[in-house]
Amino acid sequence: MEQTTNSNSYNDRLFLSRCILHSGDGEELPIQGFKFDTKYTVLFWVLAVITVGLFYLLYAFLTVYAPHIAAHLRYKSVPLEEAEFILVYEERSNDCTLCEVITVEIKKSLNYSSTTTPASNSMFTATEGDINSPGLSNPPESDITEYSALLSDVPHIKYIIYRYTRYIYSRPFNSFYFLSGLDGDNPMKRPKVSMQGLKLDDVNTLHDIYGPNEMKIDNNTYLQLFIDNILDLFYLFQIFTLVVWIAAGFYYYSAGIVIFSTLFIGAALIRIKSYSDGMMAELDFTETVTVIREGAEYEISHRQLVPGDVVVINKSSKYLTFDGIMIKGQVYVDMASLKGVTIPVIKSAQSGDISGRIDKLSYDAPNSLYSGSKVVGGYWEDREEVLALVVNTGFLTEKGRTFCKATTPDVYQYSIDEDGLTYFKFLIVIGTISFIVAMILFSFGKNYLTDKIYALLQALRLVTLSIPPSLPLALTMAYIWSSRRLQREEIGCRNYRRIYVGGRIMCVVFDKTGTLTKNITATIGYVPVHQNLDKPTFSGLREASADMIDDDILYLMVSCHDLKMAQLSLDDESSPDRIILASTGWTVNKSMGNRYPRLEPPRQSPGHKVFVDIIRRIPFNSALKYTAVIARILKEAYKQCNYYNKCYVKGEPETIIGFCNPESVPVETQDVIAKYTKQGYILVAMAYKDFDFHDDSKSIEFPKHGMTFLGLLIFGDELAEGAEGVISSLHHKKFQTVMCTGDNIHTAVHVARQVGILPPANTGNPADKVVHITATLDTFGGLVIDAMDYDDGTKYKPESAWGDSWSPPNFVVEGDSWEVLDNAGGSHLDRIIIAGKVFARMTPRQKKNLVELKHKIGYETCMVGDGSNDNEALVEADIGISLNSRESGLSAPFHGKSITSVPILLNEGRTALIQLLTIFMFTGCHTVIGMFAETYLYSMLLELTEADWIYIDLFLVMSIDLMLGYTESRETIMTSRRAESFWNGIRISSNSAFVAVCIAFQVGVMFYMYEQPWYSPAVTSHAHLTESSYEATYLFFILIFQLTFPAIIYTIEHEPIHRNLPLLGVFVVLYTVNTYAVIYPAEVIVEVFDFKISPSIWFRAEIIAFLAVNLVINILIEIGFISFKNRSNKIKEH
Repeated sequence: MEQTTNSNSYNDRLFLSRCILHSGDGEELPIQGFKFDTKYTVLFWVLAVITVGLFYLLYAFLTVYAPHIAAHLRYKSVPLEEAEFILVYEERSNDCTLCEVITVEIKKSLNYSSTTTPASNSMFTATEGDINSPGLSNPPESDITEYSALLSDVPHIKYIIYRYTRYIYSRPFNSFYFLSGLDGDNPMKRPKVSMQGLKLDDVNTLHDIYGPNEMKIDNNTYLQLFIDNILDLFYLFQIFTLVVWIAAGFYYYSAGIVIFSTLFIGAALIRIKSYSDGMMAELDFTETVTVIREGAEYEISHRQLVPGDVVVINKSSKYLTFDGIMIKGQVYVDMASLKGVTIPVIKSAQSGDISGRIDKLSYDAPNSLYSGSKVVGGYWEDREEVLALVVNTGFLTEKGRTFCKATTPDVYQYSIDEDGLTYFKFLIVIGTISFIVAMILFSFGKNYLTDKIYALLQALRLVTLSIPPSLPLALTMAYIWSSRRLQREEIGCRNYRRIYVGGRIMCVVFDKTGTLTKNITATIGYVPVHQNLDKPTFSGLREASADMIDDDILYLMVSCHDLKMAQLSLDDESSPDRIILASTGWTVNKSMGNRYPRLEPPRQSPGHKVFVDIIRRIPFNSALKYTAVIARILKEAYKQCNYYNKCYVKGEPETIIGFCNPESVPVETQDVIAKYTKQGYILVAMAYKDFDFHDDSKSIEFPKHGMTFLGLLIFGDELAEGAEGVISSLHHKKFQTVMCTGDNIHTAVHVARQVGILPPANTGNPADKVVHITATLDTFGGLVIDAMDYDDGTKYKPESAWGDSWSPPNFVVEGDSWEVLDNAGGSHLDRIIIAGKVFARMTPRQKKNLVELKHKIGYETCMVGDGSNDNEALVEADIGISLNSRESGLSAPFHGKSITSVPILLNEGRTALIQLLTIFMFTGCHTVIGMFAETYLYSMLLELTEADWIYIDLFLVMSIDLMLGYTESRETIMTSRRAESFWNGIRISSNSAFVAVCIAFQVGVMFYMYEQPWYSPAVTSHAHLTESSYEATYLFFILIFQLTFPAIIYTIEHEPIHRNLPLLGVFVVLYTVNTYAVIYPAEVIVEVFDFKISPSIWFRAEIIAFLAVNLVINILIEIGFISFKNRSNKIKEH
């Protein structure tokens, strides 16, 4: 057991005994054990009852924001062996997580592979005395084997789930260890696996230990959703407001706050819960898997898979839900969602004993399979099975681990949160100043109060006015309006607070595959070679179709592939061979009388027919780098049938050219290959040779020389619908756009130019120059940067390649160079972050780092992706938009159907942000105005009535606040200029001028009223405040008009009033009611509000006139500030 050495550290004070949780990546985290205790539990619930649930709400708040405090409030600290809960302290992010300890009974021992050594068992079976043995305080790495817990003499195991990953408890070392699958760097104890599959008893035990094979996140309760999405400092302050107003005797006002809060919070939670449940239902898919267990085949749900299972690939669903290795046969696998590359890859079984050691899986390994991949084709003999061994399941898969990292990003404050926190502090400061002033008035002024408790409560009421109850409700209602508008556009939102962050976005980072392009590869066409008498030459690019005039190329395209005649091989459009065959229009002839598989064109004339029979084939694999086929072409003409046999081959250009006669290969072949490769296309070379053989031949030797070169097949990415228009609109509104992909640099640059992220080549404009940056380290570890013009190959010195600060070039970087630059840091990295347009061959971690660094240098960033390799970046970005709910829907706060969702979301974010700042402005202005009026009345031992505050806060202010967020977002995307903060100089000056004018009119009207002949001062008492007075009545009348003015100012600066008809309706109702109350109120109104009305009708009319002048002056001042701000922005832009 480790002890901390720094007695002054936070960890020493928090952890009575510092135990360790060993993560899978070598990180060690301090932990502490807790358990239920009767005394703690009784005390907890007594406090919860006494405080009418407020203590429980505080506890719920602490479980999220300070779990180490929450644990000590309810549980007793105990040794790990007795613990029912484990507190894990994340030192890097200064965060804590409380995890429940789960115990699983081991009912049946496992059959182990013979490679397991009994010595490794001691880690989990040592005696009590071994715990304190110095030799075991740091166990050797070879003893920490992931499967050592699964022993026949261990009756049960204990584990916790931390960040969706299971950790097994080791009693001898008093620590928790990461539970991995079958792969690892060290020899490990694991169940015996073979082609016959697992024993059924072993399957049950493994399922108990590993759990279901799924990446499922339990739906949050309403309380948890309230804490995560709604509860903030403003709502916590509202609890304080309720306590103060109830203590002051304002029961109706307090009841109104509770009712309105319950209604609006409930509506928001129902909406959040509905979307959350819908998203989970969409992700709750089921794939059917065929496995071999004890030599028999079983059809099961993918959730029942366990490490060690043998899966029959060709009898299972095409979506892989596990990580594993091929042990028999080979398949085409589409890994676009994992690697960002659209071309499927071949995965083949490797020779070797599967019961031995399994190395760490790798994307590039020829036999590795990954969850999230899609089987798009394969090659297997008739009735032969293609088998794979399950290595990892659930959150242990690479996709699962990526998701775990994505859902626990480094925490940093968004600027909108900083604005809100600063605004909260500002209002508290204003309230505190008012409190001090009130206490001085009540204690030392001539108008003092004798009851000090009563005086304290009245002064505290001033503090509560600093944050009116309508503010948190208005923010909640704004969430609802924004989410409704997004839902109407089929954009899902998992975190409402992120909508406002979208208003500050300046840079949009796009993944390529599945985002800017479709997830399938398209056949662009082919470039044939004409074998002229003098020399072979290339023709231009042609389109593949059923009417191709190049017969040999047509026959090669329909016959030279790995497709079989049934099952998934001909069903999936993303298989490259399927794409080639589909482009010709030829189909399979399913006549039972054919000896060989036969294909035929879509149209046949009665007198002329053609068929292609597939006689023999060599399937593609990574070692051969080609596919070969012996085909028989049959041509029927007027009942006469002629046939001839040919060998067709296609594959990697260098390999195929080596098979051909040099005389058949054009001299410009390498130039043509370089031309199309530079444009981002994928090339497949084609060749053929006439071939004679007999049908009864038992063996056929495929020729590897003397072939005739036919030309090149061209593949490319097909752009996603609307991609060019989205990029164009973003550029027009000054957004920076970036591509970050796992694909190769040439394909990435080509697509970037197609959609407009990069300018066209060779425009002659220096600003359109594309520079390829490579970074390496010299022998001494120094940074070496090379810069080369991407189009003409011109090399630059790094200093000249950067360009000037006004027109930097467009940089393209690959993942290896990015890694070097990222580690080196400095100004070179900053320039790449600012001017980099294409980042290729980027890993998920590198994507995350790019987004994080952009944020750090001041570029609020939106990440758009669709694959599980985008998860970390989607969460790390200021906002993330997932275009694939199955692969990345749980990671991103937003989920859209297509790339066209991006400008819609940015528009909504900008609109919501403006509305949020307006709510802050509106609240800040009416808070200061209202507090001044109440303080003014306090100075004369007067106050507004409870009915006055009910009308102001729960009717007037709340109705405006709630409707401010209703404004529709604009159809055209707003300009990406850094959104103004509530705290910029112009905004502060404008609001200060507004408040000063309103206060001046309040004071002016009061002094004007004092000069009226009918005025008489109110009779006051030092025992309590007086409610009925001329001052309170007419300050109330002034307030109910002035409090509407900030919202009118908002419509002048941001959105015309006709775009928000509900708000316009609110204004009409309020001004009608307010004018009626001022000019000629009914007796019942006078009685309820305790008004003291002036007998002069002219004075009442003058009040309306004064307020009209007040509004006009405020409007003129605001117009002046808007004009000044616009001129300042134009100067900055130029």
